[in-house]
Amino acid sequence: MMDAKKLFAERIGGEQYGQSTAIYKFEKIKRAKAKARKMHPNLEILDFGVGEPDGIAPAPIREALKVEVDKPSNRGYADNGIPEFKQAAADYMKAFFGVELDPATQINHSIGTKPAP
Repeated sequence: MMDAKKLFAERIGGEQYGQSTAIYKFEKIKRAKAKARKMHPNLEILDFGVGEPDGIAPAPIREALKVEVDKPSNRGYADNGIPEFKQAAADYMKAFFGVELDPATQINHSIGTKPAP
């Protein structure tokens, strides 16, 4: 069996990830969000960060990913987003902000803000 800790990037501590007392950027973000929530409990905080894994994903998640990787909708550019996601995003924007968006032309699924045009 593969030891997942051997795969952790050196930038997050490599095999020692989680054993160091160093504070990495995502922990700093987590602390800043906690402070903001405390200062403004009536405001919703939208977190658009990707985050870093705490460890290997549970088996059911890994199995689901194995199935999804072969679907045609997951080919080509990785951030296209499936129609169901785009519709859900449009529904959310309408329900919470009163904004009507066309999911086919006005919703762009992206991982973080760097790849978003």
